[in-house]
Amino acid sequence: MIYALRQPTILLGLLVGFLVGIPLRAALQRALSRPGGLRRRGRLSAVGRSRTPLGWPGYLDPYGSVAALISGVGWGPRVEARRTPATDTLMLVAALAVHAALAAVGLALYTAAGGTLPGLHGLDVSSVLHGSVDAGSAARNFTIGFAMVNLGCAVLALVPIPPLELGVILWSRLPRSPGARRMAYHVLEEQWGVAIVLLLLLLPLAGQPPALLAVIDALGGAVLNAL
Repeated sequence: MIYALRQPTILLGLLVGFLVGIPLRAALQRALSRPGGLRRRGRLSAVGRSRTPLGWPGYLDPYGSVAALISGVGWGPRVEARRTPATDTLMLVAALAVHAALAAVGLALYTAAGGTLPGLHGLDVSSVLHGSVDAGSAARNFTIGFAMVNLGCAVLALVPIPPLELGVILWSRLPRSPGARRMAYHVLEEQWGVAIVLLLLLLPLAGQPPALLAVIDALGGAVLNAL
């Protein structure tokens, strides 16, 4: 988000979008993780931290928040629950549903402020995350920032690297050989995955955008072009 300082209203939209989307995502995941559905209380923990119930700050992962501050997109805390295929799938679906719904709200407000969806065709999500566009008014800048940060976070959840949701699903299902278990432990519990995600979000490659931002541009652009 720091790159968006050149467009303060986009920066505000990014910040509000992230601070609304990630806690809502975490709250829904916690509710879905409760044994027996919504009747029991679940727990949240940041990756690599104590597995104890957390207050409001537990709805934001420190590493995910740093990633968002620098690159524009991030992730939420991992919900502590008994790992089953059904639970893991629910965590991924919840993340996608929350961010997709908020992105849709942002785009609806963008059109209400005078923007057009066809005008977003060919737009790189990362150009909004870095404040490299001007939608023409403060309202449109704010709403496009709100929409794009949630679209970016939804795409990021589909990257198969922990602590991102699809990554947790795949790495938790590795074959149960001793070597595979050791590797999964390092990636899932010792922040190896966090370090990889941060590098891929921040490190340009041969003059090209960071790899994960390129993925977000490709998939996010496909969504925008389909509108």
